[in-house]
Amino acid sequence: MGAGLAAALGLSLLQGTAAQAAPGMCDRDPRNPVAQLCATTTANMYGSLTTFMYPVVSHGTSAGNAYNATRVFTDDANMSTSYETGLDVGWGSPTGATTYRAYWVDYTGGYSYHPIGDFANSPDDRPHTFMSLPHCDGCRSTDIFYDFNFAGTTKDGVNAASHHVVTGWTLESGTYNDITFARTSNRIQWLTGNKTWTRFTPAEVKTRAPNGDCSIGSHPAYCWRFDTHVARDASGSVAAWDVTKPSVRSAKAVPAKDVTAKSVPHRATSRSKVDQDRLQECIANDASQCMDSVPGLRDCVRQRLVCNESAAIEPVARTLTAAMTAQDARTAAVDFLATRKALAASADAISVQDNGTALTVTIKGAVRELTGDRRPHERADLTFDRASHALLSVHMS
Repeated sequence: MGAGLAAALGLSLLQGTAAQAAPGMCDRDPRNPVAQLCATTTANMYGSLTTFMYPVVSHGTSAGNAYNATRVFTDDANMSTSYETGLDVGWGSPTGATTYRAYWVDYTGGYSYHPIGDFANSPDDRPHTFMSLPHCDGCRSTDIFYDFNFAGTTKDGVNAASHHVVTGWTLESGTYNDITFARTSNRIQWLTGNKTWTRFTPAEVKTRAPNGDCSIGSHPAYCWRFDTHVARDASGSVAAWDVTKPSVRSAKAVPAKDVTAKSVPHRATSRSKVDQDRLQECIANDASQCMDSVPGLRDCVRQRLVCNESAAIEPVARTLTAAMTAQDARTAAVDFLATRKALAASADAISVQDNGTALTVTIKGAVRELTGDRRPHERADLTFDRASHALLSVHMS
């Protein structure tokens, strides 16, 4: 993509290079089972674009989560500020269902987790695109897009550009050998200073996907492996990061419950002049070309409108008998953190603030981030929509 993106953003991105980018995440030992591709560039990166299809994730009975995410770091010194976009697959909730939901996280100034739209109980067999672009010319904040629809804006990072990005899977569960999924292919590109999407070279990437302990006498819950592959295009550039999570024991993994996804009412009126058929075709083939090749998309993204109507981020619509009460919110907040192993055995204090249309639950005590390195915090604020009972955001500090 050339001038199309520049016109869409109204930006003149600064060009330049860093003298030497710091070591990337793949030079560190992971806390959890991961299968990740890490890219480090000396050139400035101003955004990322990752496309993949949601897989069916099968698992055992232990509660857990699997995240397929792309994380962009805006701090080269210690890589403490960043943002992340991706898929959150969870199981072991009070409903017992397996849920699939897009999300984004801002790791700057604490930790803020934002669900994107409602959850579904099964994948939809479509490719999905996560894109980040500068909020404005010279900004240190970033706009997040899901399937080319605007989802939110990060806080100011340390730098306007970045040099490190990580994409791939992280698992969080009591048992890892039961978790399986078929091959996923993260097609990732980055935005250069001259407003073009480009692929990484093999020299710019490293990978990490260490196996679990499968030695004789080891606990079977901690025996696992990932099958991975760095796919290249005809020019030799990195086209995708392919990951499969097979079962590594003789017993067959327990299949995830396959329930029809919740339907969200779709507005019949068109909210943009984007050629919707061309957009879906483009996302399936090469999302980096969509801004130039899909009529109307460039102007739609510039105006932060709903550009992909089949993936519109609508308010959660659920049929409930009563509005959420303070006790409902307390229970939902504790369950949400507990099933993700993000809450200590006991909280020091729990309070609920009524914000009219929303309820915010404040939990003071030892909590951990849901994603990434799972850093510890002393407080969590979870906000729920009163009418739908839907989780709107999680902030930790």
